[in-house]
Amino acid sequence: MIDIVRLMKPIQYCKILLVIIWCFFSPVMSFSENPPFIDGCFRYSPYGQSLLADVHPNFVRFDVASVTNHQEWDWGQTGKSMRWNTFGHFGINLPLWSGRLKEGKSSLVVTLPVSASIWLDLGEPVTAPVVNTDYRIAGPVVTYVHHTDSYLIRNYSISFAPYKHESTHLGDEMTIQRIDNHLPLTRANVSYHYSEYAFTLNEPNCNKRSCHTFRIGLMLLWNARRGWYFIDATDGDGTLAQPRFSPWEAYLQYQYQSPLKKGLFHYVASVEVRNRALYGYPEFTWSPETVVLYELQDERRVFTYNVFLGLRFCNPKNTSYFSRASVGLRAYHGNNPYGQFRNHANFNHVGLCIVFE
Repeated sequence: MIDIVRLMKPIQYCKILLVIIWCFFSPVMSFSENPPFIDGCFRYSPYGQSLLADVHPNFVRFDVASVTNHQEWDWGQTGKSMRWNTFGHFGINLPLWSGRLKEGKSSLVVTLPVSASIWLDLGEPVTAPVVNTDYRIAGPVVTYVHHTDSYLIRNYSISFAPYKHESTHLGDEMTIQRIDNHLPLTRANVSYHYSEYAFTLNEPNCNKRSCHTFRIGLMLLWNARRGWYFIDATDGDGTLAQPRFSPWEAYLQYQYQSPLKKGLFHYVASVEVRNRALYGYPEFTWSPETVVLYELQDERRVFTYNVFLGLRFCNPKNTSYFSRASVGLRAYHGNNPYGQFRNHANFNHVGLCIVFE
Protein backbone atom coordinates (compact mmCIF):
# COMPACT_ATOMS: atom_id res chain seq x y z
CA MET A 1 0.00 0.00 0.00
CA ILE A 2 2.86 2.40 0.80
CA ASP A 3 4.39 1.86 -2.64
CA ILE A 4 1.04 2.61 -4.33
CA VAL A 5 0.69 5.84 -2.37
CA ARG A 6 4.18 6.93 -3.37
CA LEU A 7 3.45 6.11 -7.00
CA MET A 8 0.26 8.17 -6.98
CA LYS A 9 1.86 11.29 -5.49
CA PRO A 10 3.34 12.69 -8.73
CA ILE A 11 0.08 12.03 -10.59
CA GLN A 12 -1.91 13.84 -7.90
CA TYR A 13 0.47 16.82 -7.94
CA CYS A 14 0.20 17.09 -11.73
CA LYS A 15 -3.62 17.07 -11.57
CA ILE A 16 -3.59 19.75 -8.88
CA LEU A 17 -1.22 21.86 -10.99
CA LEU A 18 -3.50 21.66 -14.05
CA VAL A 19 -6.53 22.68 -11.96
CA ILE A 20 -4.65 25.70 -10.58
CA ILE A 21 -3.60 26.75 -14.09
CA TRP A 22 -7.17 26.48 -15.37
CA CYS A 23 -8.77 28.34 -12.44
CA PHE A 24 -6.23 31.15 -12.38
CA PHE A 25 -5.69 31.84 -16.04
CA SER A 26 -8.98 30.99 -17.77
CA PRO A 27 -10.65 34.20 -16.47
CA VAL A 28 -7.71 36.20 -17.79
CA MET A 29 -8.00 34.54 -21.19
CA SER A 30 -11.69 35.34 -21.48
CA PHE A 31 -11.16 38.98 -22.46
CA SER A 32 -12.27 39.83 -25.98
CA GLU A 33 -8.82 40.88 -27.19
CA ASN A 34 -7.51 37.36 -26.57
CA PRO A 35 -8.35 34.17 -28.52
CA PRO A 36 -10.50 31.51 -26.83
CA PHE A 37 -8.72 29.30 -24.33
CA ILE A 38 -9.30 26.21 -26.47
CA ASP A 39 -7.22 27.72 -29.29
CA GLY A 40 -4.09 27.41 -27.17
CA CYS A 41 -4.44 23.67 -26.59
CA PHE A 42 -1.60 21.56 -28.02
CA ARG A 43 -0.04 24.59 -29.72
CA TYR A 44 3.74 24.84 -30.06
CA SER A 45 5.55 27.70 -28.33
CA PRO A 46 9.25 28.65 -28.67
CA TYR A 47 9.36 29.61 -24.98
CA GLY A 48 10.64 27.22 -22.33
CA GLN A 49 12.75 25.21 -24.76
CA SER A 50 16.23 23.83 -23.98
CA LEU A 51 19.38 25.73 -24.92
CA LEU A 52 21.90 23.98 -27.15
CA ALA A 53 24.44 23.34 -24.36
CA ASP A 54 21.93 21.70 -22.02
CA VAL A 55 23.32 18.32 -20.95
CA HIS A 56 19.80 16.83 -20.72
CA PRO A 57 17.82 18.73 -23.38
CA ASN A 58 14.30 18.38 -24.74
CA PHE A 59 15.36 18.15 -28.40
CA VAL A 60 16.93 15.53 -30.68
CA ARG A 61 20.74 15.38 -30.67
CA PHE A 62 23.28 13.06 -32.28
CA ASP A 63 26.98 12.99 -31.31
CA VAL A 64 29.97 11.17 -32.76
CA ALA A 65 32.74 11.98 -30.31
CA SER A 66 36.10 11.01 -28.95
CA VAL A 67 35.55 10.33 -25.25
CA THR A 68 37.62 9.37 -22.24
CA ASN A 69 37.91 5.58 -22.17
CA HIS A 70 37.72 3.35 -19.10
CA GLN A 71 37.66 -0.38 -18.56
CA GLU A 72 34.12 -0.21 -17.18
CA TRP A 73 32.63 0.94 -20.53
CA ASP A 74 35.24 -0.51 -22.90
CA TRP A 75 33.63 -3.89 -23.71
CA GLY A 76 36.49 -4.88 -26.05
CA GLN A 77 39.08 -4.01 -23.37
CA THR A 78 41.25 -2.05 -25.83
CA GLY A 79 43.17 -0.21 -23.12
CA LYS A 80 43.06 3.05 -25.12
CA SER A 81 42.81 6.37 -23.27
CA MET A 82 40.32 7.89 -25.76
CA ARG A 83 37.86 6.15 -28.11
CA TRP A 84 35.18 7.16 -30.61
CA ASN A 85 31.63 6.54 -29.39
CA THR A 86 28.14 7.39 -30.62
CA PHE A 87 25.38 9.09 -28.62
CA GLY A 88 21.73 9.63 -29.45
CA HIS A 89 19.41 11.84 -27.42
CA PHE A 90 15.72 11.83 -28.32
CA GLY A 91 13.75 14.53 -26.56
CA ILE A 92 10.59 16.52 -27.14
CA ASN A 93 8.66 19.15 -25.21
CA LEU A 94 5.09 18.06 -25.91
CA PRO A 95 2.76 21.10 -26.03
CA LEU A 96 -0.25 21.11 -23.71
CA TRP A 97 -1.25 24.79 -23.89
CA SER A 98 0.26 28.13 -24.85
CA GLY A 99 -1.09 31.62 -25.34
CA ARG A 100 -0.84 35.31 -24.56
CA LEU A 101 -2.33 36.63 -21.36
CA LYS A 102 -4.08 39.95 -20.72
CA GLU A 103 -3.11 42.75 -23.12
CA GLY A 104 -0.43 40.53 -24.67
CA LYS A 105 2.30 41.60 -22.25
CA SER A 106 2.91 38.09 -21.00
CA SER A 107 2.58 34.49 -22.14
CA LEU A 108 1.91 31.17 -20.48
CA VAL A 109 3.26 27.86 -21.78
CA VAL A 110 2.47 24.39 -20.41
CA THR A 111 4.50 21.46 -21.77
CA LEU A 112 5.24 17.81 -21.08
CA PRO A 113 8.93 16.97 -21.65
CA VAL A 114 10.04 13.40 -22.45
CA SER A 115 13.54 12.22 -23.42
CA ALA A 116 15.77 9.18 -23.76
CA SER A 117 19.56 9.01 -24.18
CA ILE A 118 21.40 6.05 -25.70
CA TRP A 119 25.17 5.51 -25.57
CA LEU A 120 26.40 3.10 -28.27
CA ASP A 121 29.91 1.74 -28.78
CA LEU A 122 29.53 1.28 -32.54
CA GLY A 123 33.31 1.10 -32.98
CA GLU A 124 33.47 -2.22 -31.12
CA PRO A 125 33.61 -4.82 -33.96
CA VAL A 126 32.20 -7.87 -32.14
CA THR A 127 28.93 -6.76 -30.56
CA ALA A 128 28.74 -2.92 -30.79
CA PRO A 129 27.16 -2.83 -27.31
CA VAL A 130 24.64 -0.47 -25.82
CA VAL A 131 26.67 1.01 -22.97
CA ASN A 132 23.91 2.90 -21.16
CA THR A 133 20.40 4.33 -21.56
CA ASP A 134 18.81 7.18 -19.59
CA TYR A 135 15.07 7.96 -19.50
CA ARG A 136 13.44 11.18 -18.32
CA ILE A 137 9.73 11.95 -17.99
CA ALA A 138 7.85 14.77 -16.30
CA GLY A 139 4.49 16.08 -15.27
CA PRO A 140 3.29 19.41 -16.72
CA VAL A 141 5.96 22.12 -16.81
CA VAL A 142 4.69 25.71 -16.55
CA THR A 143 6.61 28.62 -18.07
CA TYR A 144 5.49 32.21 -17.51
CA VAL A 145 7.01 34.78 -19.90
CA HIS A 146 6.84 38.56 -19.48
CA HIS A 147 7.54 40.61 -22.63
CA THR A 148 9.39 43.88 -22.14
CA ASP A 149 10.66 44.37 -25.71
CA SER A 150 13.40 46.72 -24.52
CA TYR A 151 16.75 46.81 -26.28
CA LEU A 152 18.70 44.78 -23.70
CA ILE A 153 16.01 42.66 -22.03
CA ARG A 154 13.31 41.62 -24.47
CA ASN A 155 11.65 39.17 -22.10
CA TYR A 156 12.18 37.13 -18.97
CA SER A 157 10.62 33.85 -17.93
CA ILE A 158 10.10 31.64 -14.90
CA SER A 159 9.74 27.90 -15.37
CA PHE A 160 8.42 25.47 -12.76
CA ALA A 161 8.42 21.67 -13.05
CA PRO A 162 6.94 20.17 -9.85
CA TYR A 163 7.60 16.58 -10.89
CA LYS A 164 10.32 15.02 -13.01
CA HIS A 165 11.81 11.53 -12.97
CA GLU A 166 14.98 9.92 -14.31
CA SER A 167 15.82 6.23 -14.56
CA THR A 168 19.04 4.86 -16.03
CA HIS A 169 19.97 1.37 -17.19
CA LEU A 170 23.32 -0.27 -17.83
CA GLY A 171 23.58 -2.11 -21.15
CA ASP A 172 23.19 -5.91 -21.10
CA GLU A 173 26.67 -6.62 -22.44
CA MET A 174 28.23 -4.35 -19.84
CA THR A 175 26.23 -6.01 -17.04
CA ILE A 176 27.26 -9.51 -18.13
CA GLN A 177 30.90 -8.46 -18.34
CA ARG A 178 30.82 -7.13 -14.79
CA ILE A 179 29.28 -10.38 -13.55
CA ASP A 180 31.81 -12.54 -15.47
CA ASN A 181 34.70 -10.57 -13.93
CA HIS A 182 33.25 -10.83 -10.41
CA LEU A 183 33.00 -7.11 -9.74
CA PRO A 184 31.61 -6.55 -6.24
CA LEU A 185 29.10 -4.06 -7.68
CA THR A 186 27.14 -5.04 -10.78
CA ARG A 187 24.86 -2.02 -11.02
CA ALA A 188 23.81 1.05 -9.11
CA ASN A 189 20.10 1.84 -9.31
CA VAL A 190 20.13 5.47 -10.50
CA SER A 191 16.44 6.38 -10.27
CA TYR A 192 14.94 9.44 -8.58
CA HIS A 193 12.12 12.01 -8.54
CA TYR A 194 12.88 15.72 -8.49
CA SER A 195 11.52 19.22 -9.08
CA GLU A 196 13.17 21.79 -11.31
CA TYR A 197 13.04 25.60 -11.39
CA ALA A 198 14.57 27.95 -13.98
CA PHE A 199 14.81 31.69 -14.60
CA THR A 200 15.67 32.96 -18.09
CA LEU A 201 16.56 36.37 -19.49
CA ASN A 202 15.90 36.79 -23.22
CA GLU A 203 14.24 33.62 -24.44
CA PRO A 204 15.45 33.17 -28.07
CA ASN A 205 11.86 32.94 -29.43
CA CYS A 206 12.95 31.81 -32.93
CA ASN A 207 13.54 35.46 -33.89
CA LYS A 208 15.85 36.70 -36.66
CA ARG A 209 17.70 39.16 -34.45
CA SER A 210 20.82 38.55 -32.40
CA CYS A 211 20.11 37.34 -28.89
CA HIS A 212 22.02 36.89 -25.64
CA THR A 213 20.20 34.36 -23.44
CA PHE A 214 20.99 33.71 -19.76
CA ARG A 215 19.43 30.92 -17.72
CA ILE A 216 19.90 29.72 -14.15
CA GLY A 217 18.29 26.53 -12.89
CA LEU A 218 17.94 24.39 -9.79
CA MET A 219 16.99 20.71 -9.37
CA LEU A 220 15.77 19.45 -5.97
CA LEU A 221 15.29 15.80 -5.06
CA TRP A 222 11.92 14.77 -3.69
CA ASN A 223 13.51 12.28 -1.30
CA ALA A 224 16.66 13.99 -0.07
CA ARG A 225 17.72 11.22 2.30
CA ARG A 226 17.43 8.50 -0.34
CA GLY A 227 19.66 10.48 -2.68
CA TRP A 228 20.36 10.04 -6.39
CA TYR A 229 20.92 6.26 -6.33
CA PHE A 230 20.83 3.14 -4.21
CA ILE A 231 22.39 -0.33 -4.40
CA ASP A 232 20.10 -3.33 -4.10
CA ALA A 233 21.39 -6.42 -2.30
CA THR A 234 21.03 -8.44 -5.52
CA ASP A 235 23.26 -5.99 -7.43
CA GLY A 236 26.29 -5.89 -5.17
CA ASP A 237 27.84 -4.85 -1.88
CA GLY A 238 25.91 -1.81 -0.66
CA THR A 239 28.63 -0.95 1.86
CA LEU A 240 30.79 0.21 -1.07
CA ALA A 241 28.58 3.28 -1.51
CA GLN A 242 29.59 6.41 0.39
CA PRO A 243 26.62 8.78 -0.13
CA ARG A 244 26.21 12.19 1.46
CA PHE A 245 23.31 14.58 1.94
CA SER A 246 23.49 16.42 -1.38
CA PRO A 247 19.95 16.67 -2.78
CA TRP A 248 20.40 19.47 -5.31
CA GLU A 249 21.90 20.23 -8.70
CA ALA A 250 22.36 23.73 -10.15
CA TYR A 251 23.30 25.08 -13.56
CA LEU A 252 24.08 28.35 -15.33
CA GLN A 253 23.65 28.63 -19.10
CA TYR A 254 24.47 31.27 -21.69
CA GLN A 255 23.67 31.23 -25.41
CA TYR A 256 24.42 33.70 -28.18
CA GLN A 257 22.83 33.64 -31.61
CA SER A 258 23.86 36.06 -34.35
CA PRO A 259 21.43 37.91 -36.60
CA LEU A 260 19.99 35.65 -39.28
CA LYS A 261 22.43 35.35 -42.19
CA LYS A 262 21.05 35.23 -45.75
CA GLY A 263 17.66 34.43 -44.25
CA LEU A 264 18.80 30.88 -43.49
CA PHE A 265 21.18 30.46 -40.53
CA HIS A 266 22.58 31.85 -37.27
CA TYR A 267 26.03 31.51 -35.76
CA VAL A 268 25.42 29.98 -32.34
CA ALA A 269 27.55 29.64 -29.20
CA SER A 270 26.12 27.97 -26.11
CA VAL A 271 27.75 27.23 -22.74
CA GLU A 272 26.61 25.42 -19.60
CA VAL A 273 28.29 25.22 -16.18
CA ARG A 274 26.66 22.72 -13.83
CA ASN A 275 27.33 21.77 -10.21
CA ARG A 276 26.24 18.23 -9.41
CA ALA A 277 27.05 15.16 -7.32
CA LEU A 278 29.93 12.84 -8.18
CA TYR A 279 28.42 9.53 -7.06
CA GLY A 280 30.06 7.88 -4.07
CA TYR A 281 31.04 4.35 -5.09
CA PRO A 282 34.31 2.99 -6.52
CA GLU A 283 35.72 2.91 -10.02
CA PHE A 284 36.73 -0.67 -10.85
CA THR A 285 39.62 -2.08 -12.85
CA TRP A 286 40.50 -5.74 -13.29
CA SER A 287 43.18 -7.96 -14.81
CA PRO A 288 42.82 -11.01 -17.09
CA GLU A 289 43.08 -13.11 -13.93
CA THR A 290 39.92 -11.28 -12.72
CA VAL A 291 41.77 -9.54 -9.89
CA VAL A 292 39.55 -6.56 -9.14
CA LEU A 293 41.10 -3.30 -7.94
CA TYR A 294 39.26 -0.32 -6.49
CA GLU A 295 39.34 2.37 -3.82
CA LEU A 296 36.39 3.64 -1.80
CA GLN A 297 35.16 7.03 -2.98
CA ASP A 298 33.10 9.57 -1.06
CA GLU A 299 30.31 11.37 -2.85
CA ARG A 300 31.28 15.00 -3.47
CA ARG A 301 30.30 18.06 -5.50
CA VAL A 302 31.89 18.68 -8.91
CA PHE A 303 31.55 21.22 -11.73
CA THR A 304 30.84 20.17 -15.31
CA TYR A 305 31.29 22.23 -18.48
CA ASN A 306 29.46 21.79 -21.77
CA VAL A 307 30.02 23.93 -24.90
CA PHE A 308 28.39 23.95 -28.34
CA LEU A 309 29.72 26.04 -31.25
CA GLY A 310 28.15 25.89 -34.68
CA LEU A 311 25.51 26.94 -37.18
CA ARG A 312 21.74 26.80 -36.74
CA PHE A 313 19.75 26.51 -39.98
CA CYS A 314 16.16 27.78 -39.88
CA ASN A 315 13.17 27.00 -42.04
CA PRO A 316 11.94 30.48 -43.08
CA LYS A 317 8.36 29.24 -43.47
CA ASN A 318 8.04 27.28 -40.24
CA THR A 319 8.91 27.89 -36.57
CA SER A 320 7.41 24.73 -35.06
CA TYR A 321 9.06 21.41 -34.12
CA PHE A 322 11.98 20.29 -36.30
CA SER A 323 12.08 23.62 -38.10
CA ARG A 324 15.68 24.24 -37.01
CA ALA A 325 18.79 22.09 -37.40
CA SER A 326 22.18 22.87 -35.87
CA VAL A 327 25.58 21.44 -36.80
CA GLY A 328 28.71 22.08 -34.80
CA LEU A 329 31.31 21.01 -32.29
CA ARG A 330 30.34 19.93 -28.78
CA ALA A 331 32.89 19.64 -25.98
CA TYR A 332 32.25 18.43 -22.42
CA HIS A 333 34.39 18.08 -19.30
CA GLY A 334 33.30 16.88 -15.87
CA ASN A 335 32.07 13.71 -14.31
CA ASN A 336 30.64 11.14 -16.72
CA PRO A 337 27.04 12.37 -17.32
CA TYR A 338 25.58 8.94 -18.16
CA GLY A 339 23.77 6.61 -15.75
CA GLN A 340 25.71 4.81 -13.06
CA PHE A 341 29.01 6.02 -14.54
CA ARG A 342 28.47 9.38 -12.80
CA ASN A 343 30.98 8.20 -10.20
CA HIS A 344 33.79 8.78 -12.75
CA ALA A 345 35.46 12.20 -12.65
CA ASN A 346 37.49 13.87 -15.43
CA PHE A 347 35.40 12.58 -18.34
CA ASN A 348 36.05 14.37 -21.64
CA HIS A 349 33.93 14.44 -24.78
CA VAL A 350 34.82 16.23 -28.06
CA GLY A 351 33.14 15.66 -31.40
CA LEU A 352 30.60 16.43 -34.08
CA CYS A 353 27.09 17.28 -32.92
CA ILE A 354 23.84 17.54 -34.90
CA VAL A 355 20.70 18.96 -33.27
CA PHE A 356 17.07 19.02 -34.45
CA GLU A 357 14.71 21.42 -32.65
